[in-house]
Amino acid sequence: MPFAAFTHAEQLYDLKDLEVLNQQKNFEEFLLHVNDIRPSERNQHWKDMFQTMSIGMIDYKIKIKDYTPKSFSQIEKIGRSSALLDDEYYQIKRTTFAKKYLTECFKNIELKSQCENDLTSFWFFSNKDPETALALATILEVNKSNINRWPFYQVAINDKIAPLYCARPDIQKSIIQKITQESFNVNFDNNYKHILDKFVPNKCFDKLVENLRNALLSPNTNGSDKELAMHLLEAKNLLTETEQDFFAVIFLLNGPVVGDKMNLAWKKVEAFNDNFSKRQKILDLIKGLDIIPDEIFKDPNLPRHKAVINLLAKNFPELLNYYGKNCLEYITTKGKVSNNISSSYQCHQFLKTAKNNSLWLTDSIQTQYSALQK
Repeated sequence: MPFAAFTHAEQLYDLKDLEVLNQQKNFEEFLLHVNDIRPSERNQHWKDMFQTMSIGMIDYKIKIKDYTPKSFSQIEKIGRSSALLDDEYYQIKRTTFAKKYLTECFKNIELKSQCENDLTSFWFFSNKDPETALALATILEVNKSNINRWPFYQVAINDKIAPLYCARPDIQKSIIQKITQESFNVNFDNNYKHILDKFVPNKCFDKLVENLRNALLSPNTNGSDKELAMHLLEAKNLLTETEQDFFAVIFLLNGPVVGDKMNLAWKKVEAFNDNFSKRQKILDLIKGLDIIPDEIFKDPNLPRHKAVINLLAKNFPELLNYYGKNCLEYITTKGKVSNNISSSYQCHQFLKTAKNNSLWLTDSIQTQYSALQK
């Protein structure tokens, strides 16, 4: 494959000339004349010298830190020649240089557009291996590029060792972002199973399950995060009926987002009313939590919060009494005994408001709290 940069020499070199340049390690001149040799004479010896000098030039440029667009262009042209396009060792060296070049390139704000074009071009002619894909995605991420990073992550999650990649936080974050993006599509029919089947192989999704479950329990994740986690776990039929009920309660306790998931959670709790055994199973799971989700109690007079608390008071009174009892112990011991309580603030807010809502707590708990206020 002839290159303009290599074919404009006034005098054509023969194989012996190239051999001399090879011995002298004169990379630039050798590569300028490498294609002077007629195609019929490009034997294995020529190819071996071509590879040696091409790799030598890359090593030299890395050594002197010559990460200029001109050097990048030169290496790219060489790498796309038929003699080196399938040369694995050269392509590894080419990739090493490209990552260093692109990292430096993006440091110059004025070159950002060129850097993005160079990255896209490099990727198009690369062998699309996952390590390179993730390195490029990181460069784009760090430099806040608008280039879509999903195609790079997609290479990793579809790789034969995808489970190793999918355990990484950055990969999981990219997957969640992609699913969220797809769910905002105007044509989305609320079929999360379809999204997962299309974008996330099972061997990769398996690595997300634990974090999705943790997201449902963590006080640090918001209602939207919890709703998505529930959608995805349910789409894969990974929640038992008891777990579905349990997470519905957790979802409501965390200050739910108004929507379909809140409506479903609400209906599940309504079904607890005449099922004491179900309520006890869920309460046992709540007792096992390190911290009881209690966003709903930070401002119990908010209409939506108050409505949820009334729902629990009617259909799951054991939960409110358990929380109220633990709050009393937490307050009286000044936090020395946590009993699943995150802070005294929510406790005081809840217990004070409960005075005006007699159905929220037993008389015994309300009386004890009133005594503490005297």
